[in-house]
Amino acid sequence: QENRLKKEDDAVDATVVLTADHGHVTVQPEDMVVLPECILELLEYACIGVHGKGRHGYLHCRAGLQKPLQQRWKAIDELHQHFLLLTIEEAIEIGLFGPKQMRMKVRPRLGDFVSISIGTKTLVTPSENEAFCKGCQCQGAHGSLHPEEMHIPFILLEPSSR
Repeated sequence: QENRLKKEDDAVDATVVLTADHGHVTVQPEDMVVLPECILELLEYACIGVHGKGRHGYLHCRAGLQKPLQQRWKAIDELHQHFLLLTIEEAIEIGLFGPKQMRMKVRPRLGDFVSISIGTKTLVTPSENEAFCKGCQCQGAHGSLHPEEMHIPFILLEPSSR
């Protein structure tokens, strides 16, 4: 069968492009940071997680608790040293969501803050910590500013000239 494939391959005149929408990093169990209870109690919802969202988490505060969240975040070394906390307005202003004006119907989905990993750390929920850290399982993740996440894989295979 191999010979048949080689003969057919010789007759193929095609270009193959292989790419992805983002790069990837491996998150070690010791790099998973559990969002502390003192932060969780201020949140209506935290869109975080080991498989990517923890590299750029969206935090939705309970009404009127934005300032206390910022203050507590700054007071917790593990958070403020490893994650940049931006208001959504700051993130929009510096172009993190692209150069075009954001559609207003999208804005409420983003919450109040985005936390961006500035190293190898990833925010996880307490239940994810139990599932992944206790079993010492490495996980693939993406979505932050680490070079491996920002470099997009690209392979181009062109037919050889005859």
